[in-house]
Amino acid sequence: ELHDYDRYAPIKQKGREYSLDESKKLVVDVFESFDKEFGKIVERAFDEKWIDAFPKEGKRGGAFSHSAITSLHPYIMLNHTNGRRDLFTLAHELGHGVHQYLSKEVGMLSSDTPLTTAETASVFAEMLLFDSMSQNSDKSELVGFYAGKLEDIFATVFRQIVFTNFERKIHASKDELSVEDISSIWYDENKKMFGDSVILNEHYKIWWSYIPHFIHSPFYCYAYAFGELLVLALYRIYKDGMSDFEKRYKIFLSSGGSKSPRELIELFGYDIEDPKFLEIGLKEIESMLEKFEELINV
Repeated sequence: ELHDYDRYAPIKQKGREYSLDESKKLVVDVFESFDKEFGKIVERAFDEKWIDAFPKEGKRGGAFSHSAITSLHPYIMLNHTNGRRDLFTLAHELGHGVHQYLSKEVGMLSSDTPLTTAETASVFAEMLLFDSMSQNSDKSELVGFYAGKLEDIFATVFRQIVFTNFERKIHASKDELSVEDISSIWYDENKKMFGDSVILNEHYKIWWSYIPHFIHSPFYCYAYAFGELLVLALYRIYKDGMSDFEKRYKIFLSSGGSKSPRELIELFGYDIEDPKFLEIGLKEIESMLEKFEELINV
């Protein structure tokens, strides 16, 4: 019996640790194996100290990569404490850094990307690392890898769709809504996702109130789900061996925000408005789930 507060409890409480030097080697290797230029940009990020990597007094939490201005390199901030998540955060932020560095060529006004493609390079970098680590880890470590990745995908795709459907219901109402009305809509939309997998307690009804996007950035959340499925689709296309994928992908990243998402996906021969494109991403999730089930059922 699982309750809503059990959802992201880790399967493994303590995994192996990765020093920054070890994390650097792993991340540089996966970027370089994908594309030599990507590897060189990541090497420069370390050698030229683009990265503020360690926690210290007065430093904020979290992680980000800031593109600054096109005459400079990106600046990357993170807090590396030797955990597995820190390793993937490093790959994620360096993915952003590569994207921002390549997009400088389209100029200051066109280099920023829309929300729908902003996470492409970062999540793609995580997938490259995930695949590399999966091939070089024992079974006990793999269970943690797959569980963590699937939980991240679940939170980024299905949960964000619930958020968006909740917002649509709220804004479609022609009447003033009470707190109880809003909480009821939230609860009903979440029940559609969870079904009988967990017990949603009464206190869960008010959880909509802690999500700032609903107030500060209405209808932002769809971009998380869309962007994740876009990346998973691209990654499946890459793994299936599309010719010149790396070249097309580099054009994609170098375009920044100068081309629409539709034009960028056309580089790979797909129509972003065709549901079959996003189904490629969903099939990648299904494939990962099947692999995870194999690991825990052997």
